[in-house]
Amino acid sequence: MKILIGCPVRNRAWILPHYLRAMQSLDYPREKLQYCFVLNNSTDCSQEIIEEFARNNNTDIIICDQEKPRGVERGYYSFTHLASLRNTLLNQFLETGADYLFSVDSDILVPADSLSRLIAHNCDIVSMLVCNGHQIGDPDVYNVLRQVDDRYEYIRDFPRHGVFPVDCTGAAYLIKRRVITRGVRYCTDGGGEDIGFCQQAREMGFQLYCDGSLEAFHIMHENQLSLLKNNGTVKTGAGE
Repeated sequence: MKILIGCPVRNRAWILPHYLRAMQSLDYPREKLQYCFVLNNSTDCSQEIIEEFARNNNTDIIICDQEKPRGVERGYYSFTHLASLRNTLLNQFLETGADYLFSVDSDILVPADSLSRLIAHNCDIVSMLVCNGHQIGDPDVYNVLRQVDDRYEYIRDFPRHGVFPVDCTGAAYLIKRRVITRGVRYCTDGGGEDIGFCQQAREMGFQLYCDGSLEAFHIMHENQLSLLKNNGTVKTGAGE
């Protein structure tokens, strides 16, 4: 199976070396990996870091500078802005011969065995756990949601072994090519761009899952880099 790994990138020079090192540590044949990064309005040396990486890795770099986003913001992006950037990545994916898109946000470090384990599940869409609650002081908030009537709520009672169904996920997930060829795209319907993507996928009959035994480390702030070992990997328990 050929895999395209990618994400939008903006001003991530402080974390990119660790992110790229984690990708190179994946226990998957290197010749079957391809990368694509959508750079947007970076004012640091993110582009130079990725260009250096591209010298020894099969990498597409898309410069997609846009005007300052408007609307509801998450960090430096609006949801509409993020949806556009992520759809640029999906469209580029279709230009490759990859079987899967491994979509991993640029502030997330994945375990070395994560890709091979997600592929083994043979799901249309399957994620690993990513804690999103550190910023709001709730360590039980992860990237897994269920739909309740016309709203979404975080799943807190998920199993820590095997896969379980979800209605919405994101941050670090594996997507089969057929999902993207069917036309599933990011949009702001229902809220954030991940919600729109997942709603479209479900409406087209695709099922979404998360592997509760796999957890990536979400580095939301530069001061969290102290949790890394000298080799750039996450210390045991750091993502818990």
